[in-house]
Amino acid sequence: MARNTNFTLNFQKRLGSFNLTVDCVLSQKVTAFLGASGSGKTTLLNCISGTLTPDKGQILFGNETLYDSNSRINIAPEKRGIGYVFQEGHLFPHLTVKQNIRYGQPKTVQRNGNNISQILDILEISDLLERYPKQLSGGQRQRVAVARAINMQPNILLMDEPLASLDRGLKNRIIPYLYNIKQTFDIPILYVTHAISEVMALADEAYIISDGKIAFKGEPHELLTTPSTLPIANITGVENILSLPIANSDKEKGVTALEIGTQRLMIPYIEPNIENNTNKEVPIAIRAEDIIISLEDNLPISARNILKGTIDSVENQTLVSIRVEQHLMTVKITPDACKQLQLCEGKQVYCVIKANAVNLLWSDP
Repeated sequence: MARNTNFTLNFQKRLGSFNLTVDCVLSQKVTAFLGASGSGKTTLLNCISGTLTPDKGQILFGNETLYDSNSRINIAPEKRGIGYVFQEGHLFPHLTVKQNIRYGQPKTVQRNGNNISQILDILEISDLLERYPKQLSGGQRQRVAVARAINMQPNILLMDEPLASLDRGLKNRIIPYLYNIKQTFDIPILYVTHAISEVMALADEAYIISDGKIAFKGEPHELLTTPSTLPIANITGVENILSLPIANSDKEKGVTALEIGTQRLMIPYIEPNIENNTNKEVPIAIRAEDIIISLEDNLPISARNILKGTIDSVENQTLVSIRVEQHLMTVKITPDACKQLQLCEGKQVYCVIKANAVNLLWSDP
């Protein structure tokens, strides 16, 4: 974690029938908590920020105690030195962008504008200073919210699904800004999300939180190589998560070929960012409903990928597991299609996948 400071979370909080139990020590600069709605992500952040009081336990930042039930210590939220970026930004509508960013900043910052200028440059919002929130796009509002939180010079930055309200295009444009914030400022970040793509792009350490408990801890890439990807699928809605090496990239044709055993999976072109891009693994995700099953491989269609595989199992005539080389692909179909194609265990089939249906989970911003 930035400033060589560990963040110790060991507490419990009950809300009605829901119980959050956390016991971990965070040591990386950006820690992501990945979980579905209702898993306890926001409750976790609210306990850390002090806006919600745990029932018992400890919250320590380095040697500083923010909360300790035994010692009856509970530092007020405004004294914890925490910056908070919410899903909707929560900008003050009656203040300009400049006034929003300066709201709550320390007096030392008011005397020295260098830090503000750096924030404005990184987030590319210098030309928005005189506008009001209603004059901004969703992506611009989120960048202003991030600028406001960082300008407070917090000890810790909490981010509660900051990209959840944005469409995919905006998310892809905002992630590089967040990555630059991570690289530039010496602030530990706790980032909660239900999108594995954000975890892969930003986090140094990842936790899966499910039903108020930590179900997994590891480096982001380990999310792709766990024995069972079902918990990830339940969280992200993406059933097929693979990490495949690059065979080659062709800028002129606009495609990159990934190795899936002896076969090739074509995806939209990836700009090489190292001298030898071959064999670099790329994490990808494909939704089960974006794969079509065919009994033939010689199809006059526009889809770039027709991968040969063997059916491993068929569940309820709607969920087909197909082994493509050493990888298992999950495909969703209708019962009628299952009957028409006479799908059964051991049958050879072909997975038809459009290149644009392959979602890149991470690339260097």
